[in-house]
Order: sequence, then structure tokens, then C-alpha cells
Amino acid sequence: MTRTAWAVIGGALLAVTACGPMDEGGGSGGPPCRNVSDCSSNGCCGGGNAAVSISDQPMCPSVCPTGRDPHSLCVRGDSAIVTCDSSSECVVAPGLPGSCTN
Repeated sequence: MTRTAWAVIGGALLAVTACGPMDEGGGSGGPPCRNVSDCSSNGCCGGGNAAVSISDQPMCPSVCPTGRDPHSLCVRGDSAIVTCDSSSECVVAPGLPGSCTN
């Protein structure tokens, strides 16, 4: 194969892999989301580690001992946040440790 053919194949593979979830393993695979309000953490009071559809969110207490929102979108020790990505999937977007505070 010529260099041009390999470049085209490589570019196509890169484009396909770039369209996946923001953080592997953090997507819900559930119903599509339109915005972040369609998504939730898989844990309560900031204790989650993945993103899920709001229909799959856990039953949380009405008040957290820490004062945090029971359905906080912060996950992974406050270093990531649940969001709805451009492919309409609930995913975890990484951040700096302690950067998420809701």
C-alpha cells in the first residue's frame, strides 16, 4: 500500500475512536440524553464513580451527612463530573482533583 492509503486508513480509524465516550467505562449505555439534567451519578452524596441515565439513578437519602446534594453530579472523589456528551450519552468528564463541589 502507498503512504497515502495508509494515511487515509489511519485517519479513518482515528475518527472512529474519537467518537467514543469521554471516559471509557463511565458511560451509561442507557437512554440518550439531551442535556445534563437527563444524567446522574451511580452513587449518592458525591460517592459515585460512573454516569447513568436519570432513570437508572440510585435511590438516595433526602439529606447527606456532608450537606452535599444527594444526587450530586460529582464522581470519583470530586475529580470528575457527570455530563451529557455530543453523542447524547451520559458520561464522566474528568477534571482536577477537588474541582467538583456540587
